[in-house]
Amino acid sequence: MEQILFTIISAIATAFITWFFARRKNNADAKSAEIDNEVKAAEFYKSLLDDSSRRLDEAIQTIEDRDKAIRLRDEKIELLIRELEKLTTELRKYKQLNGKIK
Repeated sequence: MEQILFTIISAIATAFITWFFARRKNNADAKSAEIDNEVKAAEFYKSLLDDSSRRLDEAIQTIEDRDKAIRLRDEKIELLIRELEKLTTELRKYKQLNGKIK
């Protein structure tokens, strides 16, 4: 009877110890998988941010190029306006001279 009882107790103890360590291993595996998933998610979001940063830099460069073109166009317009004003003044002078000669 003692031998059967000792066998049953040792089997229960072995089962408990096996269950305990298996549970810890499963928890460690689950945490490892969770960490791997978080690393993958972080890499995904990092790549999204890098892509967004690259696109933003391109958009800023495009805007700066357009601003430069607009500034050049505005300078040309101002130059043409000044030239037109000079020509208008010269035309008025010419008309005044023509009127006095007649």
